[in-house]
Amino acid sequence: MNRNCGLIERLGGIPRPLLFVLFLAAPLAAGCGTGNADGAAPKEAPAIVDITPDLLALGKETYARNCAPCHGLGGKGDGPSAATLDPPPRDHTNTEYMSKLADKKIADTIKMGGIISGYPNMPSNPHLKRHEIEALVAFVRTLSSPDAKAVDLTGF
Repeated sequence: MNRNCGLIERLGGIPRPLLFVLFLAAPLAAGCGTGNADGAAPKEAPAIVDITPDLLALGKETYARNCAPCHGLGGKGDGPSAATLDPPPRDHTNTEYMSKLADKKIADTIKMGGIISGYPNMPSNPHLKRHEIEALVAFVRTLSSPDAKAVDLTGF
């Protein structure tokens, strides 16, 4: 007895493997899109982030936990692991060097690791959330520019 009740014939003889793929793909395609449930475009994080005391506190805490072992608590590149690294960690207090870096470049390096900047020893940080990276960039920026008021993460 044929159990497909003529479905294959009604669908023009489409082979079963193709039907199976189409059956699985249809719900995925229906759920894909760039909008929210209400059809609105998703809200993007602001590109310019004001440096606030709360943001700096989060940045300092995140830096101590993730960056200080190599860069040191003060960001001078003198953390306990620094002596074993070649090349050595960057000195984040070096105004001349840090002023040449865009905030997005700092954020990208934090997220993807130092390999993108010629520092292969610096690990990537995929576990950090966007707000933590924003806070880290703000904190790192103030190590070399204490009067910084905002960071520009356009494109991050």
